[in-house]
Amino acid sequence: MRKLWLLGTGLGVLALTLPMCTGVPLTAPSNSTISLSANPESIPPNGGVSVVTAFVIEPAGTPVPNGTVVFFVTNLGRVDAEGKTKDGIARVNFVSGSRSGDATVTASSGGPAAAPSVTPTTTLKTSLPSFGLATANAQTSSSSTVKIHIGSIKTVIVTANPDRITSPRSALITANVFDVDGNPVANVPVFFKIGQVTVAPPPSTSTTTTTLVAAPPVVEETLESGGAPQFTDTNGQAFDWLRTRSVAGGPQKTVTVTAETATAVTGDVDVFIN
Repeated sequence: MRKLWLLGTGLGVLALTLPMCTGVPLTAPSNSTISLSANPESIPPNGGVSVVTAFVIEPAGTPVPNGTVVFFVTNLGRVDAEGKTKDGIARVNFVSGSRSGDATVTASSGGPAAAPSVTPTTTLKTSLPSFGLATANAQTSSSSTVKIHIGSIKTVIVTANPDRITSPRSALITANVFDVDGNPVANVPVFFKIGQVTVAPPPSTSTTTTTLVAAPPVVEETLESGGAPQFTDTNGQAFDWLRTRSVAGGPQKTVTVTAETATAVTGDVDVFIN
C-alpha cells in the first residue's frame, strides 16, 4: 500500500509539473550548427522584403526535429521574432524601414533552458516512471548572422533588345535598378510607359535636310505590361515587351520607353522602328 501511495503522489506532482514543461520551446541541441542566408541580399528601404532562411543541423549531421524554434533579431529594419523548422529549415521575412545601411540579422537556437519551478518544497525521492517524456536540459546556443543591404534607389538604366525593330515586330525592354552604392536592388516595382513617338517624313526630292516631326495621334505601339508594375528580380532587373502594329517597311519611327520606380527615379531608351 505504501508503494502505491508513493506512486500516486509522484503522479500527482508530475501532473502539476506538465503544464509548466509544455511552455518550454523545443530548441536545437548543444553544438548544433546554423547556416543563414538571405534572398535577396539587397533591398530598397520602406518595405523592401528579403526572405531569411536558417538551416539547422544537429552534431550528428542530421536536421533538427520539425518544430525546432529558431530566434531572429536585427539591428536595422524588422524581422519575425521566431520561426519553426521543417526538415531542418526555418524561414522568416525581413522588412526594411526608412533607414539605409547594412542590416545584420542573427539567428539562434538553444541556450540555457529555464527549469520549471515546482511549488511543493518537499523532494520526492521515489523513482518515477518516465512515460516516454523528454526532459529539457541546459544547452549552448548556436547562432549565425547574415547581412542585408538596404539602399535608396539612385539609378534606372533602360535597354532595348533589339534597339531597332524590323522582324519580329517587338523588342524586350529591360530596366536595371541600382542603389546609391551601385548594387542591384530586388523587389522594386517598375512602371513602364511609352513616351514620345516621332516619325520621319517620306523621303523628299528637295535638297533640304529631313527633320523629325510629331507623330500622328494614333500610337501603334503597346507594352505587354499594360502599365502594371513589373518587379525587379535578384539581379535588379525588370522586363517588359514593346510591340508595334506599324507596317514593316513603312516610315521610320522613334519610340521612347520610360521606366519609373515608385520613388520617381526614371530611365528611358529610344527604340527605332523600320
